Amino acid sequence: MRALTRACVLGVTIGLSAPGNASASELEGTGWRLLNITSMDDTIDVPDDPSKYTLEFAAENRAAMVADCNRGAGTWSSDSPPQLTFGPIAATRALCLPPSLSEKYLAQFEWVRSFMIKGGHLFLATMADGSIIEFEPLPPVVATVLGDEIRARDVPEMQAIIVTRLFDRYAADNGIEVTESELDAYIDRVRRGIAAGGLTAADDLTPDERLEVEAMRRQMGHAMIRQWKINKSLYESYGGRIIYQQLGPEPLDAYHQYLEEREQAGDFAILNPDMRPAFWRYFTDVSMHDFMKPGGDDEANAFATPPYQ
Repeated sequence: MRALTRACVLGVTIGLSAPGNASASELEGTGWRLLNITSMDDTIDVPDDPSKYTLEFAAENRAAMVADCNRGAGTWSSDSPPQLTFGPIAATRALCLPPSLSEKYLAQFEWVRSFMIKGGHLFLATMADGSIIEFEPLPPVVATVLGDEIRARDVPEMQAIIVTRLFDRYAADNGIEVTESELDAYIDRVRRGIAAGGLTAADDLTPDERLEVEAMRRQMGHAMIRQWKINKSLYESYGGRIIYQQLGPEPLDAYHQYLEEREQAGDFAILNPDMRPAFWRYFTDVSMHDFMKPGGDDEANAFATPPYQ
């Protein structure tokens, strides 16, 4: 999730305030996934994974939402388009892993007052243009994972969704968490590295920009530490070859074996047969990777030092 300037969507904001040719029939039976939420405070919140934030306009004016680890349902009405309102949204209230837009996303719907479809995208405007919510159409269903349908436009997107969801479950099942002390140690290490490199760009930042940079560092640190712990656990369970990756060592053979087990157990299924070979190619094509020497020092020490030390 990242914050950006609002200026790039001002044209859409103005357009939503004016009468248009939109009709309620354009919405019924359609499904969308979130691209961003533009707020009145000049920021844009972008989901880390658009597939985790969806909106469907069903028949009989029913609405369904996915909001990260939560689900929502309610009603919608558009008696005089482009007017659009939602009834009360009944939603689960699970605590999703950071960075999550679950609460902010679900909170928008009670304030929605109008909509516009422009360039194939759906834009919802809340009361007094407090927020502009932009969606793109849901892609086709190409796979399932942990009981959920997966919509993706290509193999990399499908692969990322499947692997991310399975790793989330793996971390939960194995008690893999990131502590505040580990995160603080990571941030301190980053700061010392910046100081040692003589980098001074942060000196010119405003207080708000400093807070934003700090939040981004913590999000990145959380993701890196958590994935390192997952990788270490998988390697200890399955062994195999390790490859060099920019964000740290990756136990490729362990990934492969774990995913094969999960597929055989029915935790995921690739429904589009044309996408299946490309999904597995990353894990089977040795020409794509730079492997650590078996029995060498790099392999022996791959998971000896966590990223916060």
